[in-house]
Amino acid sequence: MAVKLETVTTFYDEYGNVISKSERTATVPGIKEIDRDGFRAAFHELETAVLETTNGVRQDAMSSLLEELSKKKRKM
Repeated sequence: MAVKLETVTTFYDEYGNVISKSERTATVPGIKEIDRDGFRAAFHELETAVLETTNGVRQDAMSSLLEELSKKKRKM
């Protein structure tokens, strides 16, 4: 049975308010897929999904954070 991976990146201000939040999910191999495909293939699929979701979430969160900060700077 495949497993769901959820990656979340959140930026907070000094008061605990969320400034920017990004989430992504991916399906990764579970025990059944490891048995069927072999450890190396399943691990490669897992590693790729983790790296892609982590990188995507960070990029989205950073873009959103910079956009919010630029809005606040313009208001000043």
